Amino acid sequence: MTTLAYTVYDAFTARRFGGNPASVIVLDRDHGLSDETLQLIGREFNLSETAFLVPLEDHTNEAPHFSLRWFTPQLEAPLCGHATLAAACHLHAALPELQPPYRFESRLSGQLKVGYYPDTDLYELDFPVDVPTTLAGTDLSDALQKAQTWFPHVAPEDIKTVVKTGRGFLVEVAESVNVASVQYNASAIAADIPIGQCSTPGFTGSAHTRIVPYWLNKFGGDRLMCRQVSARVGELDTVWLREEGRVLLRGKGVKVAEGTLFV
Repeated sequence: MTTLAYTVYDAFTARRFGGNPASVIVLDRDHGLSDETLQLIGREFNLSETAFLVPLEDHTNEAPHFSLRWFTPQLEAPLCGHATLAAACHLHAALPELQPPYRFESRLSGQLKVGYYPDTDLYELDFPVDVPTTLAGTDLSDALQKAQTWFPHVAPEDIKTVVKTGRGFLVEVAESVNVASVQYNASAIAADIPIGQCSTPGFTGSAHTRIVPYWLNKFGGDRLMCRQVSARVGELDTVWLREEGRVLLRGKGVKVAEGTLFV
């Protein structure tokens, strides 16, 4: 039997039970756990993501360097903002000898960096941007029809447009719509965008790699303050580095649980 220490953080929030929770597990370099076992652990926690960290060969206290993978209860995610923030929070709290920025190597999204600013207790995630693509013709009409199945209680005339992103779609609705009260059809969304489901809506950080360029392309500027009004609510400050093709996501996290997992 193998024992693994885990920690759960609520990310993109300064208060417990807000933001989005993610479990974090730091594995030894020779941990020997199969991908199937990692997926089973993700299913066992049943949070939107569980983050697994493994120190890489060149990892040092002065230049911390880890591989990072995220598992939903159903599958491995290509990118996850809140679980990356949770991972950085854990490293800062549990391994204070490590000097930020933390470098994370992901399988599908390249290298990610997270800095820490002690004066404000803010973490800064450096993520690749995902600029949405405008749809037209039958592609747009098809996407609008799909959006009506995703959000069946939003009037069709209130769905202003749908744009394509690298991982799915972004739907803009009329300003008169109270997005905090919008109900969505999770099964319909999963049928069109198979990225895994979680029963509790939380705060998604990586979505802002698409949200930020979408709105800033409309209104100009390079900075956007965001508040996500899902049930748990979350906030972050963002900066679009247009020339570098990156988005900076700044937020906080708070520890809510820790323990031992028996595998």
